Amino acid sequence: MDTFSEYIPIISASIFAGLLTISMLQFSTVKKNMRTQSEQQIYSRIIEARLNLENTETFTNMAKESPLFAERFSLVDSPQEYYTVVAFLDLFEFIFRLNKKEIIDPQLWLRWKELAKTIMTIPKFMKIWDKTMYVHTKEYVDFIDTVSSIG
Repeated sequence: MDTFSEYIPIISASIFAGLLTISMLQFSTVKKNMRTQSEQQIYSRIIEARLNLENTETFTNMAKESPLFAERFSLVDSPQEYYTVVAFLDLFEFIFRLNKKEIIDPQLWLRWKELAKTIMTIPKFMKIWDKTMYVHTKEYVDFIDTVSSIG
């Protein structure tokens, strides 16, 4: 019995160290998840604010003065169509990034991938894509190019 009691402090310290290590790992995971969730919420708000600002008559009138916007607006029937296409492309890129980070369910990703494939059969989407693809990440460009060629 005396031998066992000599090991109790060592066993207790080992258990405490193990629990502390597990707690630190869990804290790190929780912190990472909170950061990811915050990034997603911020990105979502930025996209929403951008779309709300762009979709105003004031911005549209100013944008028409830009040769770049004038060219892009001429690819579709209205500036609102242009904004809609760009919003979809940005949404697909956001979902694409979530998939790459393994944050969304793989089955849900398959649905979004199919939607991207379907949407990219719309000629106006391809016209806008051809003019704006350079602003997206290479990985996403490759993805869209792949799903558009499957269509």
